[in-house]
Order: sequence, then C-alpha cells, then structure tokens
Amino acid sequence: MIRISKFFIPYIILLIILGFKGELVIAFAFVFIHELMHYLTARILGFSGFDIEILPVGAVLKVKDLDEASAKEDLIISLAGPLLNLVLAIIFYVLFIIFKSPYFFLICNTNLAIGIFNLIPAFPLDGGRVLRDILSFNTIYRKANEISVRISMVLGSIFMFLYFVSVSANKSNFNLGLISIFILISSIKEKERIVYLIMGYIIKKKYKFIKRGYVENRSISIFCEKNLLSVLGIIDKNKYNLFTILDENMKVLEILYEDEIVEAIKAYGNISLSDYIDIKKLKDNL
Repeated sequence: MIRISKFFIPYIILLIILGFKGELVIAFAFVFIHELMHYLTARILGFSGFDIEILPVGAVLKVKDLDEASAKEDLIISLAGPLLNLVLAIIFYVLFIIFKSPYFFLICNTNLAIGIFNLIPAFPLDGGRVLRDILSFNTIYRKANEISVRISMVLGSIFMFLYFVSVSANKSNFNLGLISIFILISSIKEKERIVYLIMGYIIKKKYKFIKRGYVENRSISIFCEKNLLSVLGIIDKNKYNLFTILDENMKVLEILYEDEIVEAIKAYGNISLSDYIDIKKLKDNL
C-alpha cells in the first residue's frame, strides 16, 4: 500500500511556486526506486507485507515484520537503497562522460545526493538504522537505540541551527529547516517507542522460535534492587533471556525468564526485583 503524507501536497505546491519542476520529478522517481530496492531486499531475506509512505523529504518503506530482523538482516536491508543510488550515480556519470548529456549529469547528481543523504546517521533515514545495527553487534538493542537516538537528535539540532543561521544571513534554506524538524520528531518518537517495542519482541519471539525451531539463549546476573523496567531494558531481542537475581552478597535469590518480567510488570507495575521475588514466594506458599 502506498500512502501520501498530509504534508506532501502542500510541500510540492510550495516547491513548484519556488521554481522546482523537472528536477523534482526525477528526484522523487529515484526516491521511489530507492524504497523499492529496500522492499526487494527484504523480500529476498524472507520478509513480507509493506507500506510506502511518501513524505515531504522523500519516502519511507515500512515492512510489517521487519522489527523481527536480526541486526545483520536489518543492516543489509537498510544499506540496499543508498548503495543502489550510489551505483546509479556512477553509471550515469559514466554515461555523461560518454554522451555529454546534461540529463545524465542531473540524474547522477540526484542519485548521489539521495544516496549520501540517506546515509546520514539520523532517524528516519537509513543511516539511523545502519548506525543502530552496527552498534547492536557489540551491545544490547536498547543501548544501541539510545545512542543512535542521541546522535540523531544532535544532528537534527545542528541542522536546525544551520537553518536559523541561513535565515539570519538572508539565505534561508527551506529544505534544511524541514529536514531538521523531521529528524527531531522521528528521534523523539523512536525514543518513546523502545519499551513497547521490546515487549513486542518478547511476544513475537515465541512465534519466531516455533518457525525456526531454535533460539539462542542469553544469561545475565542482575542486582535484586533493580526494578522490572530496568530488566526489560537489557533484554536482547534476538535471544531468549534468563536472569539470575543476586543479593548484595552475590547470593542467588531466583532465576527469572523474560516472559515472567513482562507478566510481572503487567500485574504489579514497576516494582523492584526483590519485591517481586517476595510476592512470588508468598504465592507459592499459599
């Protein structure tokens, strides 16, 4: 399904008023091809169900079960679009050298701009996902997401600052201002959704396990005075997590499983692990 953002049509009208015409058509054609490359890569890797949302700053592909992808799979899908644009830029530059056509040069520059722009490490751009995927190889998903969101917000703030500088210098860059707003809004949304996303991973992991027939385990020890949400935050989305709860003397109090943590949060809220263990023992003795 292809959806058009409510901001897209007013933005196009404004650009036409400002004098952008043929370049605009070429740019959005290759943005669409960029997103189709993401889609084809996702299909090759076994993912299905997609929406393409047309935004004022381009387009975003949303694959239904992409959140279940491993860091490696997501990295491949995220890089597919920008790499295609960079390859096309090289091809059309060679064609420009041979035929000297200004249209080939325009298409070359368009693809070069789309490819480089999408590799900026900020959300909702491909570069934000690429950065998070690379960080996920060496740390847990939540931590990788937090670092990526911070970097994204810093870049969004820098772009906003540069926009205001251009305005003060009477060289206003409307696109730069719009891009900075989208990056900041997307970064805030990404930050807010992470806890719910992790809970969703735990639920989906069961079906992923049944489909594949196996899942890798991850065991970690945690202090009993930590709360349940802090435990939820260190869950690895691609592994089945077991938590050994230790007291201040590093004595084992209990072993909890990731699904228990989710059920405990639903039943008792964000209480400490020691309080939950006490409740659990009390129920077992009844």
